[in-house]
Amino acid sequence: MAGPSTEKDRATSSFVEKGTTPDFGQNALDLDERILKLSNECPPFYRNRNLLTLYLLIIPGCLVPAITLGFDGAMMNGLQAVPTWDNYFGQPRGALLGIMSAILALGCVVATPFVSMVGDRHGRRAGIFVGSVIMATGGILQGASVHFAMFLVSRFVIGFGLVFANTFAPMLIGELAHPKDRQVITSLYQTSWYIGAILAAWTTFGTFSIPTEWAWRIPSLLQAAPAFVQMVGVYCLPESPRWMIAKGKADEAKAVLVKYHANGDDEDEFVNLEFQQMRTIIEAEVDNETGWKALVTSPGNRKRLLIIVCLGIFSQWSGNGLVSYYLVRVLETVGITDARDKNIINGCLMIFNWITSVISAFLTARIKRRTQFLTSGFGMLAVFATQTLCAGLFNDHNNIAAGKAVIAMLFAFYLFFNLAFNALLYSYPIEVLPYPIRAKGFSILMFFGKASNFINVLVNPIGLQAIGWKFYLVYVGWLCVEITFIWKFFVETKGPSLEAIAMRFDGETSQAEKKKSAKSME
Repeated sequence: MAGPSTEKDRATSSFVEKGTTPDFGQNALDLDERILKLSNECPPFYRNRNLLTLYLLIIPGCLVPAITLGFDGAMMNGLQAVPTWDNYFGQPRGALLGIMSAILALGCVVATPFVSMVGDRHGRRAGIFVGSVIMATGGILQGASVHFAMFLVSRFVIGFGLVFANTFAPMLIGELAHPKDRQVITSLYQTSWYIGAILAAWTTFGTFSIPTEWAWRIPSLLQAAPAFVQMVGVYCLPESPRWMIAKGKADEAKAVLVKYHANGDDEDEFVNLEFQQMRTIIEAEVDNETGWKALVTSPGNRKRLLIIVCLGIFSQWSGNGLVSYYLVRVLETVGITDARDKNIINGCLMIFNWITSVISAFLTARIKRRTQFLTSGFGMLAVFATQTLCAGLFNDHNNIAAGKAVIAMLFAFYLFFNLAFNALLYSYPIEVLPYPIRAKGFSILMFFGKASNFINVLVNPIGLQAIGWKFYLVYVGWLCVEITFIWKFFVETKGPSLEAIAMRFDGETSQAEKKKSAKSME
């Protein structure tokens, strides 16, 4: 008869295959409850000097990927209103403008299969660093472009590097943050997209009137600047304790937890229990490596996979891609043709977006997930329907008031978009995906998100050029599809423990298997 250690290994293997956290009986549940209680009793981060330092270091060390992506969207919007850029590249419109914007997302998609080779083997920081080097190289090439092909290649290079950093940056944040702060801190990561957008929007506003090529070369070169900051900043951060445990560096991992989560107190009960739980789970997972097949072997994991795929697609196909890259073309459909006015609207919209996204990130601690997603979906649908009506009135009946209303609708749209698809884009998958399949789940999220972005950015200018404001009707119909999927498949994850969340996906079968295995170990 097999000894207890063999039974434990078999139990762990079963749970890993199911995609749930290993559970070795009532003691593990008691440990979860004790850690949660102690975590809530910990002082706020601003009273822990080391933890406050850690969060400040996260700004230059981890926020650059989202800043770079936001900078790109607003920069491409702004450059379309820069006469010297428009003339230098032959006034690109339709498919030509689409491929110029979408090529960055294509670089992301092509790089996705190679991401884990760096970050999983050499550490989260190494993955971020490699991505930063590639992004910086692409930014320099972009600013030095002498023809259309070189501009395209430079943007592909930026996208190729971006996906490395954008995968491991939120992962490193989540694995370093104190459990008490992790939900909000992870949600705040994506809000930095708008910081980059603000910088780009007002940079292009400041340079658009320069009569030389520097009107567009300056913002193009500046896209490389954040990557240089991150190359240094990421190595001011400690490595992920979870990764260090997986690589047999448990003592170093505990030292990081003690320093930042307990302000250097190695006798702190919370950190010792946190480390004990972390080490038990991760070492079991290392011994029973989870393959890609685990994503589809159980009904619960198949449902998780469906949610992640939908989240990646919805985050790009909700209408945000139309405004993020083609605001200038949208404004032209309602009679806004002055370059200065376009850049001012672009800059103000990005500031508004940043404010609302930060508020939305903090709301994740108070509002249920399904409520956030459904409110966001219905709100965007109402806004797009109204925007379509107003654009039609302006174009067909020359209604000036309706044209101005479209501008107001742009702000209203992002109020609802940011509520869920900015705030929950990374924090919701962390709750949905158990640790054994979390990294692979994030790879799926990145692939479908960037692939959807590529298709979306490529198609939008073609649609706008072909049918003008009527193209908005496509998004009205698609948002109805999104709301239906969210209502039917998205699972509520706020409030209950990880055990209860797993049960909502895996059902009673998973729980029965856990109890049976725990009983066999007693």
